[in-house]
Amino acid sequence: MTQGAKLPGRGVAAHRGGSATHPENTCAAFREAVRLGAHQIEFDVRRTADGEIAVLHDTHVDRTTNGSGALARLTWPEVRRLDAGRVRGAAFAGERIPSLREALGAIPRDVWIDVQVKEGEPIAGEVARILADDGRLDQAFVAGDDAALAEARSACAGVRVCPLSRQTTRADYVEHALRLRADFIQFHFLRGFPEPRLVGRCRDGGLRLNFFCGPRDDVEELLRAGIDFPLVDDVRAALEAARRVGIPPLAR
Repeated sequence: MTQGAKLPGRGVAAHRGGSATHPENTCAAFREAVRLGAHQIEFDVRRTADGEIAVLHDTHVDRTTNGSGALARLTWPEVRRLDAGRVRGAAFAGERIPSLREALGAIPRDVWIDVQVKEGEPIAGEVARILADDGRLDQAFVAGDDAALAEARSACAGVRVCPLSRQTTRADYVEHALRLRADFIQFHFLRGFPEPRLVGRCRDGGLRLNFFCGPRDDVEELLRAGIDFPLVDDVRAALEAARRVGIPPLAR
């Protein structure tokens, strides 16, 4: 990362980019989130049959492209021929599934980057090395299960991490993240709002708090409750909520 670049302390995380209006997990979605002023961008990574790290949430390409089949059975040239934009309208025709390096190229260096390594994908070490090669270690973090985080740290000791391995209770999850000396933690809407004592425990332990909102639209309440970065699809609406608690969009 460029020396001296300042990262936001709190704000709005764009879930798969500006996915409410743009094709998810594409450079078009990332550029839209940046244009609106998002403070963090989240995306998912998987490996193709020939080893390229591609940005895709699902195991298969069917839902988000004009193709079909498991990503793990497709080569990178085959993936690049797929249209990942037309499913969201003719205006996005020709948008492609990006590689991890292409995704990084669409995101400036003053925005947090949340790279989620999907479960069962043995690519966290390579992800960490790419982040290091691109100078993003101070800006990005790897989110995944414990095996992924161990692999990432083995490959690159300085990588930031966010554990996604769920524990029996939310309190157990917080303590697990602290034992791992994680940098971020990510709560989930299915367990409701985090209790103030858990927010305080995270703060005391130096954890930044993400919250996957899913269908929730109470971003303002989450920020007031101490969440640092709510993950949202509707970036524009979430940024308006953030303004109401004194968090402006990043200037562009």
